Amino acid sequence: MRFVVICRDVADSAPRRDPSLDDHRRYVDQRSQSLVASGPLVADDSDRRIGQFFLLDVEDRAAAESFVAEDPFTLAGVFERVEVFRLLPRFDSGRRV
Repeated sequence: MRFVVICRDVADSAPRRDPSLDDHRRYVDQRSQSLVASGPLVADDSDRRIGQFFLLDVEDRAAAESFVAEDPFTLAGVFERVEVFRLLPRFDSGRRV
């Protein structure tokens, strides 16, 4: 199943985000088989990080929630809000599915 995960940072998240960035990257790299796409969300007017996006391909909602709950960014208190949505893909790699 595919899940979209939108994580919104706490205000002024850099002091929490920056020290945990290497751990976050290792965490994501070790779980790359579950990732379809991922990356930081940034402000429109700069490269300031405001959140994180994950498109996961996992067994169920519990696996998606566990993925983000164990992320070093979550453990460091970077995220103010996390939303998990099940996705019913209609397009994949430029083609209707």
